[in-house]
Amino acid sequence: MDIRTKLALALVSVSLLSMFLLGAFAYQVSSDLLQEISERQLDALAEAKKQDLEQIVESWRTHVRLIRSRTQLRIRLQEYQQSEEQNVLVEMRRIAEDAQKSTEHVQRITLFDRNGNEVISAGNAPRSPVATVTAEETDIWYSGFYLGDDGQPRIVFNSTLSLDAEVIGSIEVIIGVTTLQNLAGNYRGLGETGETMIFGQNPDGSAVLLHTLRHAGQLVSWDDPPEYVRAAVAGQDQVFTEDIQDYRGKRVWAATRYLSNVDWGLVVKVDAEEEGGRALGLREDLIDLGLALGAFAVAGGTLLGIFLARPIRELEQVVRRVQQGESSLRANARLDDEIGLLAEALNEYLDDVNKKKEKKRKKKEKRKKEKKEKTAKKKAQ
Repeated sequence: MDIRTKLALALVSVSLLSMFLLGAFAYQVSSDLLQEISERQLDALAEAKKQDLEQIVESWRTHVRLIRSRTQLRIRLQEYQQSEEQNVLVEMRRIAEDAQKSTEHVQRITLFDRNGNEVISAGNAPRSPVATVTAEETDIWYSGFYLGDDGQPRIVFNSTLSLDAEVIGSIEVIIGVTTLQNLAGNYRGLGETGETMIFGQNPDGSAVLLHTLRHAGQLVSWDDPPEYVRAAVAGQDQVFTEDIQDYRGKRVWAATRYLSNVDWGLVVKVDAEEEGGRALGLREDLIDLGLALGAFAVAGGTLLGIFLARPIRELEQVVRRVQQGESSLRANARLDDEIGLLAEALNEYLDDVNKKKEKKRKKKEKRKKEKKEKTAKKKAQ
């Protein structure tokens, strides 16, 4: 193997190895950076969804507040408890039905007297199995959720009713989850697989989704909730990226939030395969770039090897021709490097050899001349 081939192979090998190591390092760093960015985006999206959900809950409280603020409703409730006249009951039901129809998302309104007995109700939603709270409170509180006979979840709020600073009863308002479905159905920023999950917890510890999902046409519930669901209910704001599977058995990345005022968990998740696709795309791009640079390195290394080996080849040709008898031939010593020094040393060596040969030739000729003269002198005698 000549010097040109060795140099070309050495240059190409070093170039390819350097590009491989650089590409591996760049891929690892970029992959970790992409994952970190995805985790931050997922966490920020979970926080944004939590704020939207808190606004929805507050809007429901506003609906309840508007209903209980109807003065005529409270006056009729007090009159009925004093007189039990049917016309008062009819008027009170008319006011409740008007309030139920005019207030968005409210599906049922139920009024209770001071003793917690139901007086009237308005709306077609199934009755709530959630225990009615009769605490002496003036604010509005969340009582829980339930699944109706139609399988749809409903939210229950309660509030006391007061007139002239006297508690005269309470009100229960049942609200549909249309706005929850709209919030969960907004997949902006979640790619092709991401979902928002909002769920409540039953007294037995099981978790129930309060809306349908992107990949499931029905509600999902867990008797033994997965880790990220338990973390959300436990109030842990956390991002999960390792060994997490959703209800489909697919690996996911998930960010959790907790709404303390309604005891709900919130999970924003995306498929790990989709998020990891960014790194895979980067790897494919790096491979394509590496192949292109590799081809360039092979061609460039070969040409560079030939270029760098040319002075050495010229020296080799000089030595070979000198061996064949061209003693006057000299190497090109114009290069200002080790090869130039080697060429200069070779020229000096050849000059020295030629001088010795010339001296030896002259000495031989002198001896020959002396011998010839000596022979001629003997003949003359």
